[in-house]
Amino acid sequence: MAWYLGYVYWTAGEIAGFLLATGLGHCLFPWLIHSSRNLNFSDPSLTSLQIGWHLAIGSYAMYAAPEIRSLLVINLLLIMLFSVFRFQPNRLPLLSMILFAAYSLSVMAQVLFSPLEVHWSREILTGLVFFLAVIGTSLLGAEIGGLRLALKKRNEHLAQAMQRIEELAVTDELTGLYNRRHLMRILRRQKGLSDRGGYHFSIGFVDLDFFKQINDNYGHGVGDQVLVEVAAEIRNSLREVDYVARIGGEEFVVVLSQTAEQEALRIAERLRADIEKLVVDVGDDHPSLRLTASVGIASYQPEEGVEQLMVRADRALYAAKECGRNCIIGETDLQGSSFRQVKATKEFAISENEEPYDQVSVS
Repeated sequence: MAWYLGYVYWTAGEIAGFLLATGLGHCLFPWLIHSSRNLNFSDPSLTSLQIGWHLAIGSYAMYAAPEIRSLLVINLLLIMLFSVFRFQPNRLPLLSMILFAAYSLSVMAQVLFSPLEVHWSREILTGLVFFLAVIGTSLLGAEIGGLRLALKKRNEHLAQAMQRIEELAVTDELTGLYNRRHLMRILRRQKGLSDRGGYHFSIGFVDLDFFKQINDNYGHGVGDQVLVEVAAEIRNSLREVDYVARIGGEEFVVVLSQTAEQEALRIAERLRADIEKLVVDVGDDHPSLRLTASVGIASYQPEEGVEQLMVRADRALYAAKECGRNCIIGETDLQGSSFRQVKATKEFAISENEEPYDQVSVS
């Protein structure tokens, strides 16, 4: 437009070459971002490169069209505003000096290389207004940058708080295991996988034997410590693909992914043995404690509800308690004479000992 009105003393070829070069440059940055090639740069926003490119174009335009230089300096202010949302506040004063230096260099280039006369009074007045505008924009930008950084920190604190809230929503505060609510989500997800076919999973109800004696004899503080250490032992005994949740008191639920009943019984036996070997040191004021656990195992049956699965596992746990505790009962053990045989075997084992091995013992 300035060339058409006679303010730029170029030929048509020169103005066409200038517009072509600047047009290619303007298209370069969107292309780099759209093609994700900007990710190869240390600054993916390409802020410094964009500022440098537009500064070079603006400076050359102010040299080529000196009669409208006072209008073209507005483009440099746009660069400043762009930088406000990209740079740290402490970098804005330096950028202000660079922009003012670019204006000054365009004037000096006219003095050295252009035959046109410089109107010094107008240039000094324009330079002064531009300098004050750049300084004002820099101060305003510093304020905006400070607010932006404060907002960023607040968002980080908010994200941390939301993460903590989410953790509290899915975990048991005492043991750090999943809670009942998240357990139900896990079971529904496992059920969905199994209903599609070719996927088996089992659950186990784990209940500490005679845990009430610990609370009654040593206090709830010791009981909480025991629960924390038992929870850690259960977590260490399971595989990485398995889940464990505390659903209340001394009762835990393990979810054994891709596991049918027989394999679940083997895993549960290892878990029971690990708990039996566990020694909980509760400090000098109390003796070390050993305890046992009873486990009930149930495997998911296609198309049944999650609640039905949990009822069957709870029934197996109750049967393990009836068998004398410190044992594992699966669904097949509850069928017909199998349960009576297992129960008789456990009762005979208890009668052979002076004290039942499933009671809490003091080391």
